[in-house]
Amino acid sequence: MTPAQAFPHPIDGLDPAAGLRRMEGDVDLYTTLLRDFIASEKDAAQAIADALARDDRAAATRRAHTVKGLAGTFGAVRLQPAAQSLEAALRDGAAAGPVAERLACFEAALAALVDALEAGLPPEDTTTANAEPIDQALLEQVCRELTGLMANWDVSARRLLDSHAPLLRAAFPDDFTALQSALRDFDFDAASARLEAACTQAGITPGA
Repeated sequence: MTPAQAFPHPIDGLDPAAGLRRMEGDVDLYTTLLRDFIASEKDAAQAIADALARDDRAAATRRAHTVKGLAGTFGAVRLQPAAQSLEAALRDGAAAGPVAERLACFEAALAALVDALEAGLPPEDTTTANAEPIDQALLEQVCRELTGLMANWDVSARRLLDSHAPLLRAAFPDDFTALQSALRDFDFDAASARLEAACTQAGITPGA
């Protein structure tokens, strides 16, 4: 069975074969990643526009970079180049006009993909969504270990995250997808920043 056949949900703008190769053929993980993307990034265009309105190009660039990485990870063939183009314009200090044009293209590509995902993905099985409470002690331990590994650019951080993915996804639903994507891209700086933000929001001090 080919990767495309393993993911029998045709979604416009999505190359499941490319995405599943990066997920090592794990259809459940791939589907979860797509659902997490909807939850965490569907408002990314508005967030970037808000950052630009505050004259915070750094924040806008980071958000475009995050979406670019996620789109590349799961094979969003239209969104990824739009996000890459927007990120480049922001990073290179392009004038407001070109940035606005690229943001409009990005917003259209993002909205189209989110609509297609929401229409095309199968209903989520919620029977296990709240099966177990979060083990706070284990969560804090994993966060400390991840923080230390990422600080040393240790690739075993990716294995640690994957081995505790259900726990981290449940604890950090708004940050897990971006954290996982950053580690898969070996972007330890972005992953560290995302984990720190998630831990702060959860009241965890990962370095303690």
